[in-house]
Amino acid sequence: MLKMRGDEKGFFRTLGDAFRVSSYNELSERPPAQPAKYFLLLMVIATILMFLAAIPAFINLSNNVDQVIDNFNYLSIKINASSKGPIIIFPDDKMKEITIDWESNATEISNGKMLIAKDRIIQKTWFGSEYKNLSGFSNVIGHKDFYKNSLMLLVIFLIPSMVVGAYVFFGIKFAVFALLLAIIGFVTARTVKFNINFRNCFCIAFYAITPAVLIEMITFAYNINMPYFRIEWVGYAISLVYFVMGVKKSGFMEERRDRRGELIHRKRYYQIRE
Repeated sequence: MLKMRGDEKGFFRTLGDAFRVSSYNELSERPPAQPAKYFLLLMVIATILMFLAAIPAFINLSNNVDQVIDNFNYLSIKINASSKGPIIIFPDDKMKEITIDWESNATEISNGKMLIAKDRIIQKTWFGSEYKNLSGFSNVIGHKDFYKNSLMLLVIFLIPSMVVGAYVFFGIKFAVFALLLAIIGFVTARTVKFNINFRNCFCIAFYAITPAVLIEMITFAYNINMPYFRIEWVGYAISLVYFVMGVKKSGFMEERRDRRGELIHRKRYYQIRE
């Protein structure tokens, strides 16, 4: 079980606590480092779930590519490019090394896995060098399967970068949202004489955003939206409710008196500590 240092409960136990309002008394009293670590682990789990949930969409991409290409009567691609010298991809692995050299006139390849020249592709095989005329592939319709497979390979190749990019992008987005929620909640609470510390608001905010993180990231690949409505708004609304209820359970109203000094109300609060 995933555990956070200094936290006697496992990550998934804490994840369950984030969906129970009654747990926010205890969650709000934790050191700020614990909700920060929880958030980082939550983003790891959410990123993994996002890409697992996107697998059916990725499989369906192949059919969508066929439908798009079939709508064209003719589609041609022409590449005009030049470089200062050969461009080498995976230079430290000769079994994967790909060289792009637009000025090359080579007909065989001795080093690396593949050479892409201006008008040819040369690929090393078990039986020598395999030569393909690149200009013949300018007709996309005639080589639909080649371009579709190339696109699929490109997407697969970019998956590690997309995973890291998604983690960083959504991590920054939700961290900013949690911080704004904590600041606005604290200022509002103190304005209405509700006694709570900023540390408590900080902890509550980073636990309360759990529904927003999971709902938006898991549904991201499918863009489930309706007119004037986006599915991720549900996650933000749920997180806001958890935050407000968590603040309410973790603080108390101060004494209020009228102009004559008479007590209007006083709500006692008993903090449960371990």
